[in-house]
Amino acid sequence: MPESKPKVLVVDDEPNNIELLDRILHSEYRVLKAQSGQEALEILAREADVAAIVSDQRMPLMTGTEFLSVAAAQYPDAMRIMLTAYTDVEDLVEAINSGKVFKYVTKPWHVDEIQTVVRQAVETHQVLASRTEQLRRTLRQESLLNAVLNTIRSRPDHRQILQTIVETLGHMFEVSCCILRPVRGDRMDEEAFVFTGRGLEFKVEELARTVWATEDVLAIDDVTADDRLWGEPDRVWAYQRADIRSTLIVPLIAMGGDRPGEFALLAVLALHQCGQCRTWRDDEVQLAIMVAEQAALTLSQARTYERMRALARREALVNQIATAIRSTLEPQEIFSAITRELGQALKTDGCALSLWTEEDEFVQCVGLYDATQDGEDKGTRGQGDNEAVSPSPSPPPPLPPSSM
Repeated sequence: MPESKPKVLVVDDEPNNIELLDRILHSEYRVLKAQSGQEALEILAREADVAAIVSDQRMPLMTGTEFLSVAAAQYPDAMRIMLTAYTDVEDLVEAINSGKVFKYVTKPWHVDEIQTVVRQAVETHQVLASRTEQLRRTLRQESLLNAVLNTIRSRPDHRQILQTIVETLGHMFEVSCCILRPVRGDRMDEEAFVFTGRGLEFKVEELARTVWATEDVLAIDDVTADDRLWGEPDRVWAYQRADIRSTLIVPLIAMGGDRPGEFALLAVLALHQCGQCRTWRDDEVQLAIMVAEQAALTLSQARTYERMRALARREALVNQIATAIRSTLEPQEIFSAITRELGQALKTDGCALSLWTEEDEFVQCVGLYDATQDGEDKGTRGQGDNEAVSPSPSPPPPLPPSSM
């Protein structure tokens, strides 16, 4: 759609002057007309984003200076131009000194002069509007990033971090739903972190199908016109089921995958707009990428921490078993200690250690831990050489005598 013409409001109590200004300006601008300051204020209340106001000074009830003062306070973005006679010097100086006027044109004025001044005012308005929007976007980015960083610092569990990031993005972008699915190796986790807008209900398992493993950023304004989404029948069904019209897919890539020290795809983030299409602006895409980078770093650190904890638990378990073995020379007590330490460390209901050789007809249980028994002594017991054994339904493959 072509951009609409900039709006220019013309205020004068003389209808002939208004019509003349309309003829001069209407080819480049959408001209709004008012015959009094009060009528002009009513138009400003209805019309959004008026670029420039051209007002005569001498008007009944409300002078140009009085009107522009009110307009400057209520609608400061509109550039203000005053048309004045040489005899209105005091009013003109007051208006200029108070900052209420961008330019002034003295009567009698020329057509070229009016066109030049209005063009300068509109261009100034557009530059200021652009800079204001850029500043607003920058502040929005900083606000969102600060919220994400504060979330990362305040949440000890990485699942809480990812869920909060999804909710923060969903609220900030005002999307219908936001989904994040972690990736491990070449497969996506079954677990999905989901945000849905107010009044909307989606099934998590259905939304999860709209996210797939990809290392490409995809900003799709109209999903019906993009072939990249239609490769998988389940994905097509999920998009149609949720009535998703626009989507933004952002991968989370950082160190911390299955191969430590290498960059890997850790998760995929999806922002969906349902019911109607949405055009993704460049600043929105860049903002989502920035947040994804922070989330990827968090997920990478969480996985590294999990690996370190797993290694520490394994080392502690090995040390506990080694200590228990070294505390006695009796094989039966060693077997009992192994089953007890393993069962307690892994938090299982029970743990059994059996021996079998090629010559044996039965599997011999030499150590048994039962978590349901009260006390460690009752919960752990060993089987002697001639005690109860369990028949093997079919001989297992040959194993060393000390195999579990």
